[in-house]
Amino acid sequence: MPTERKNLLAIAAIASFAALPTNAQEPDDNHISVGVGALMIESPFEGEGTQIFPLPMLSIKQGPLYLEGGEVGVQLDTPLGDVIPSAQLFVAARNTVARDRQKITADAGARLALSSSLGDLSAEYRHDITGTFDGGEFILRYQLPISIGRVTISPAAQVNFLDRATANHMYGVTAKQRARAIRKGRDVILPVAPITDSAMNLGGDITTTFQISERLTMIGVLGGTYLDKAIHRSAAIDQKWESQAIVGLIYNF
Repeated sequence: MPTERKNLLAIAAIASFAALPTNAQEPDDNHISVGVGALMIESPFEGEGTQIFPLPMLSIKQGPLYLEGGEVGVQLDTPLGDVIPSAQLFVAARNTVARDRQKITADAGARLALSSSLGDLSAEYRHDITGTFDGGEFILRYQLPISIGRVTISPAAQVNFLDRATANHMYGVTAKQRARAIRKGRDVILPVAPITDSAMNLGGDITTTFQISERLTMIGVLGGTYLDKAIHRSAAIDQKWESQAIVGLIYNF
């Protein structure tokens, strides 16, 4: 399985929770890959702690069309020697964390990427299309895959620019959400705490894959995000970091 596709699977799995972007794929890399794993999230919200979820993984690409986890779109690329510029138009799921705040919405966006032996650089903009919060997010990401035999290690750095509406949707607590927590008798009741400013979150992750066989790959991802002051000063947030980890097994048809 090509290195970029392995990283795509991991990032797409995280994407619905952390809005991480996917990277460009190799041209003509048609495939169907399925997998199963576990996702661990360390929530920044007070009293939430660590949550673990079963995680199905799915990656399909046929010609310019692709589906990666919670993202579906079209990709156009034109190889120029060792450099591969590409453009993607996509619709992607977005999910918020913390009990009684969880809500799945959808974004539409565009991504420009440049892949070479020096790594993968991408820039994207995505905007809510459900009318739930009507906000947008701009993301810059750089990743450097390093292959050693059957093992590929891919460290990455990322910057997320969230407008006020998006920051509030992802990290704010509404009166309705607080009332839901009270009604369900939660041990910790988060205060009503809107996010009133835009935010810039700084993140990084590292993906490690091990090629067990031609069709079977083991994958692990560890990522963390340092939250902007506009977010971590909230009365509902008790730490400056949020983190995710994934471990899974992928089968390529």
